[in-house]
Amino acid sequence: MVQAVGVAVATNHSFEPDVLLVDADVDPGRHYLEPDQVGLVVEIVSPGTRRRDRIEKPADYAAARIGHYWRVELDPIHVYAYRLTPQGSYELAGDSADLLELAEPFPVKLPISEITP
Repeated sequence: MVQAVGVAVATNHSFEPDVLLVDADVDPGRHYLEPDQVGLVVEIVSPGTRRRDRIEKPADYAAARIGHYWRVELDPIHVYAYRLTPQGSYELAGDSADLLELAEPFPVKLPISEITP
């Protein structure tokens, strides 16, 4: 397990997602990853990060060509899953407050309604 790992989205600019899925072996000594090593980033929106998680981070992750971005809204819990388009922007792949079913970046059925913050 690796904690507190950032993603370098541009030169001298990185984010530290709440959760990330990596496509490569991660050296536990690294404090950041390159975008091509990351398959999915997940941000959990809190009152202090709403604007960044909804606008700034998706734009920067998409510009860095990270294939998938999930945003978890709280109160009530709702998950929005986005995938990168060939044009370099995110499109909604699925969303749910109940059961999120996706085929990519891996097949998954997440019982959102059973998650408690």
